[in-house]
Amino acid sequence: MTALSLLDKGYRVTIPLTSQIAGALWEYPPGGCGITEIETPLFGCSTLEQYWEWALQSFEFYRLMADRDELIGDGLERAAGAGKFGAKMKTLFQFFQQPIEDDFPSPMIDTDVAMAFLMRLVQSKGVVLEAREIIGDLRLHEQELLSDYHADIIVNASGIGARELATDSQIFPVRGAVKKIRRPEGYPADHAFLLPAQMNHDGSVSKTAFIVPRSDDTLVVGSITQRNNWQLNLSPDSPDVKAMWERTTEFLPSLAQGLRPLSHLNVRDSADSRANTCRIVHNYGHGGSGWTLAVGCARTCVRLVEEILDTGRSANAEVCRL
Repeated sequence: MTALSLLDKGYRVTIPLTSQIAGALWEYPPGGCGITEIETPLFGCSTLEQYWEWALQSFEFYRLMADRDELIGDGLERAAGAGKFGAKMKTLFQFFQQPIEDDFPSPMIDTDVAMAFLMRLVQSKGVVLEAREIIGDLRLHEQELLSDYHADIIVNASGIGARELATDSQIFPVRGAVKKIRRPEGYPADHAFLLPAQMNHDGSVSKTAFIVPRSDDTLVVGSITQRNNWQLNLSPDSPDVKAMWERTTEFLPSLAQGLRPLSHLNVRDSADSRANTCRIVHNYGHGGSGWTLAVGCARTCVRLVEEILDTGRSANAEVCRL
């Protein structure tokens, strides 16, 4: 999303390819697959108020995207936005063992369709895609990268890789997994659910179940939330996956996994401050709220880029995004 925002401002952008695994359901912060992602409420890199602003900017972007014809899936839903805003869940009680007490309209993003669309969009705007691995502190590679790409600035949006690239020990993984199943006959394609599945003694939610329809007649069911777990060795027979499925089937009669990049200091959307001459802007630490915060964080990142380049450099400066 940062690349798209930079392209729309007239910058040239290079992107090393990456991958994505996500639900994804827009949630008003704090949230993110059931985790409260504001790790440091008072003295972190960003505040809850900033999360709200980023999320609402993203909400408006997805609402507008939902009206684009190229994002319509099989005619039943808007694949990269809200299905039907204001739709109620009362007609879905037949699928659940417990009644739904609260509901609200929210963008529901088919991330496979959305990522394919965004990739086509940035390519049509002239983005350069390249496979390149950067190992170690990004500051040590700064001049080499700026020279190789004839660039004026580097945007570090590397997710969990920021722990190494930004030498940021506050970044830690939250392992997650989702399961794909065929959508039951009659289940609407524009209704998603995020439900408390296990409560602590103090009333806080420790486990959740979410169900997000896809445009290809499947449901994405999840999720697993395991802090500080780097392993990617889950299988359909793993005890954690079976427990996740049991939680979900309390509500509703192919597996993907990944590491959410969470930060003890919240989202970092700021210029690198290790040297006055540094030409690096960081945008990472979104955890399970990547899609929720994407647009707002991207716009903040662009503003930071413009502030750094507002020292006599051309407005058409090239950007290398990692």
